[in-house]
Amino acid sequence: MNVSAAISPLTVPVEIIDLPLFRQAGVQLELLRLDLIHPQISGNKWFKLKYALQAVEASSCRRVVSFGGAWSNHIHALAYAGFERGIDTIGVIRGERSAMLSPTLQDAERWGMQLEFVSRSQYRNKQDDAFLAWLEQAYGEFHCLPEGGSGEWVIAGCREIMSLFNTHDYDLICSACGTGGTLAGLIASKPSDVDLLGVSALKGGEFLYHDIRQLLTQAGIDDPGGWSLALDCHEGGYAKVSSRLALAMQQFTQCSGIELEPVYTGKALLALLQRLAAGEFSRGSRIMLIHSGGMQGLRGMQAALRKKLS
Repeated sequence: MNVSAAISPLTVPVEIIDLPLFRQAGVQLELLRLDLIHPQISGNKWFKLKYALQAVEASSCRRVVSFGGAWSNHIHALAYAGFERGIDTIGVIRGERSAMLSPTLQDAERWGMQLEFVSRSQYRNKQDDAFLAWLEQAYGEFHCLPEGGSGEWVIAGCREIMSLFNTHDYDLICSACGTGGTLAGLIASKPSDVDLLGVSALKGGEFLYHDIRQLLTQAGIDDPGGWSLALDCHEGGYAKVSSRLALAMQQFTQCSGIELEPVYTGKALLALLQRLAAGEFSRGSRIMLIHSGGMQGLRGMQAALRKKLS
């Protein structure tokens, strides 16, 4: 399948989610199913990679280096995209190589990605000139994509998400936030009369305000305002799971038949539930929750979710 033709905007469904708490409050919750865009290049990753890969294909160098952990959605999507498009990919992976690779990394290797495992201290310095020079000596010339896919092309891709539905129909649009790239793209194309809530998947996510504004500045876009971050639903940190998160996801799936993952979209749902309970949404409000995909990572979270539900 040609990645650039994998989806028409007309094919992305929006589903009304009939959760009792929202119904009782007179608030309509809807879900943008970006998780259905592509079987491997899931959700927001499709938009994050779109223009970066086009730039690689237009250049004389068809090799890409990027970074991530053992369950990285970005690494998974990049590996498949490289396989499909004939682009060499190198994944710099945080931590030592284990005897049994995660299913995510097994997929990446099967699709031809070369995996370079580095210590956590090395990984923290992954953008240093000396580290990048070492990679270039080992692998030759390459294009470097930042962790999570954020970079010069991310806003151009992620701003297209807003074209998939009639944004003016909603009072609030909500999306999970990791590195800030997706949210920056949404901000860049957000109508002035619609609020946008980004939900940090990370503990201590205050820095995201700076990073998102910096991404906008680098893209030559004035910050239009009308957006904020929820910093209180990280549940202990990145990829951490709490009982309330596991229960909220379970109830969501029971009501809708749609699965979420706990690292990103599950926490975005939790933020909406928390604000609903606090009475922050007026009766008659209409909310769009963006399902940002990443369902392959659920394979590594099932045991933790079951434990929290037991």
